[in-house]
Amino acid sequence: MIGIWFYTVFGFRPYHRLRQAGPWRTALFAVYLLLVGVLIFNIYFAWQMHKQLPAFIQHFPTVTFEKGRLTAPDKALSLSVPNTDYVLVLDAAAKNPPSREEFVNKKIMAFVMQDRFYMLSVGGVSSQPLPTQLDGTFDTQRLQQYAPTLRSLLQSMAFFGSFFVIGLFLIFSILLAAAVVFFWSGMTHKRLPAGVIWRWAVFLQGPALVLWIVRLIWTVPLFPFAIFILFNIYVQQIFNTLPEK
Repeated sequence: MIGIWFYTVFGFRPYHRLRQAGPWRTALFAVYLLLVGVLIFNIYFAWQMHKQLPAFIQHFPTVTFEKGRLTAPDKALSLSVPNTDYVLVLDAAAKNPPSREEFVNKKIMAFVMQDRFYMLSVGGVSSQPLPTQLDGTFDTQRLQQYAPTLRSLLQSMAFFGSFFVIGLFLIFSILLAAAVVFFWSGMTHKRLPAGVIWRWAVFLQGPALVLWIVRLIWTVPLFPFAIFILFNIYVQQIFNTLPEK
């Protein structure tokens, strides 16, 4: 699979052979990219957490638990995760957790309410009970003692959440790539079967994931538009090199 990924990134003619790939091979490539994206995201998250967790703890507010039950503060509190757009929300008075759409739109990494915490998963929103060891008032000084446990908890949340985030990105990206291939098929008057359009859309996720990794580490302005331009460049060259037969 790593060889196919290499060819999809650094060549255009390999797409002519890949249009005959079977459904299982195509699906396996999509799963491979998903797992690679999850691995890279979690390595990057662990690296960032190692750098940013001390500052996060330093600015952590006072929070009170009673044997695994959040009791204070009594109003919703949002904590920004350093160097990311995501927040950790604590709300002891909440009656219901956010929906999946709210998690995505408000960029909530985890939501803590009463005796459970919620996070995104592949199936939607999953929940876990708060450990009963959480008892007493936690402030900056005490939280420093629990830094290893907090690091492990955040890493676990990032691991499960990354499947949803990257899976959602791949679905959106495949649909966009299929639309671009279909557009160029009409523009060049070279009709393609629906199966070829979808196969190319999946294999175009090779360069798309590379751009996503670049965006993860560095800033890529207008990322959805950048993905759109990337697909147009690749698809144009694929059609330019398409054999006559």
